[in-house]
Amino acid sequence: MISIRKSIDDLEGRSPANTVQSVQDCYTLAINSVAHYAVAVDPSLAAEFRSHLSTIEELAKAATSIVQLREVQSSLRGELREYNHKSGEQLKKLRRQVEVAASAMAVFADAVASSGGNHDQELAAQLRALETGAQAGTIEEIRIGISAAASGIRASAEQMQRENQLLVAQLRDEIQVLHDQIAEDRKALFTDRASGAWNRQKVDLHLDNLLRQNQPFCLLLVLVRNFKGIQSRYPPPVVDGSLKAVTERLAALTGKEAVIGRWSEDEFVAVLDVPPASAFPLAAEASRKLSGNYSVQENGLARTVAIHATAGIIDKPRGADSAAFHDKLQQLAKAIAGTLGHITIR
Repeated sequence: MISIRKSIDDLEGRSPANTVQSVQDCYTLAINSVAHYAVAVDPSLAAEFRSHLSTIEELAKAATSIVQLREVQSSLRGELREYNHKSGEQLKKLRRQVEVAASAMAVFADAVASSGGNHDQELAAQLRALETGAQAGTIEEIRIGISAAASGIRASAEQMQRENQLLVAQLRDEIQVLHDQIAEDRKALFTDRASGAWNRQKVDLHLDNLLRQNQPFCLLLVLVRNFKGIQSRYPPPVVDGSLKAVTERLAALTGKEAVIGRWSEDEFVAVLDVPPASAFPLAAEASRKLSGNYSVQENGLARTVAIHATAGIIDKPRGADSAAFHDKLQQLAKAIAGTLGHITIR
């Protein structure tokens, strides 16, 4: 990929047909190799990936200029990025399943290793020993017989208990799977499908909790000014991909601790647990970094979507009541809708 990129860079200012053809051949070979040697973590995912690569290959064969070759380059890079992300998610799930299965097998192996034979036969033998002891002629003989039988029964009971650990492990596995499914369902309930951020309901719950506990925080509000235009120009998958890209860039800007949600159709918020002095500069930085071109994949091809964002930030100090915060929030929403810069409200 580095050599191909260098080849395209070398073509700037000079693009004879034979040179363009050479780069096309390089891309065709590279795409075929990627498709052939792609690790199929999930068969359906790999099939979709190869289908998209086939589309990119056709685009490369039809390219007649440096601009078109750069479009091929962007599409291939984006498709590789998407496949890497999706495969990584599949591997995480597989790793979790292997860990749970390994735990169950360890318990099973331990039970098998400690198993000593047929419990029914052992218990029957101990009962016969008790019957024999009961018919003994002296107290000492009876005591010895009872003691030996009790030891044997105790050993058998402990052995059965160890073997039953396998059933416990299997039940634990089923419970964990159920818990994971409940967690996924709950997360889906509070997740905005298009952007992957938390939805308005989840953000409201988080804000209500902070306000009820009288905790200080800052809130970054981001407006995608040209969302209507993007929605009318591009198909839904590209629109959703753009929103996901904005969410990822916002998360990278605000850090892992921030609670990020889609506040409305064209607005995002990030709830920050940082001092105002650290948060206020984020308004200008967010307006700058969230605006720009985003590369979004559509059926294997890269689409460039221009985003125009405006950001504003407010702080909620400790002791300020809920009404004051909501007034600030309404003021901020109106302010960023009417400005092309950034807004800070203290």
